[in-house]
Amino acid sequence: MLTYKPATHEQYDIFWQFISRQATDYMQMTLEEARHLFGTVGQTYGVYQEDTLAGFYWIEERDNVLYLIGLVLANEFQGKGIGTQVLTMLATTYCGRVRTIELRVHKSNVRAQSLYERLGYQTVQYLDDLGFYIMQRSLAA
Repeated sequence: MLTYKPATHEQYDIFWQFISRQATDYMQMTLEEARHLFGTVGQTYGVYQEDTLAGFYWIEERDNVLYLIGLVLANEFQGKGIGTQVLTMLATTYCGRVRTIELRVHKSNVRAQSLYERLGYQTVQYLDDLGFYIMQRSLAA
């Protein structure tokens, strides 16, 4: 069973370690810029399997859209259905509060793209200069 808790300031470095291992090849900004945004935009939650920190998700609710800025899991927790559970929880929690969940996924992250498509996300735009797909899932009833 998963639980979710607001990330503590002390966990920010752990979050950035996860990001550094998984996404620095295609981040759209410097690590310093991203760290600044992390502290000022949206909310970040730790994802726990039992009492063990499995990863984080970073969201911002704006203009009737829930932006999933980031979802990162420790290597040992990948491929175990945790990402599916987090995305399903977000859809359930925000249904009726927002119209859409939106995220970006790099073209090289085929595994994540497949997951998002399985869960009802559709590509709405491709940012050719950055190599990112913008994907959305409607939460309209």
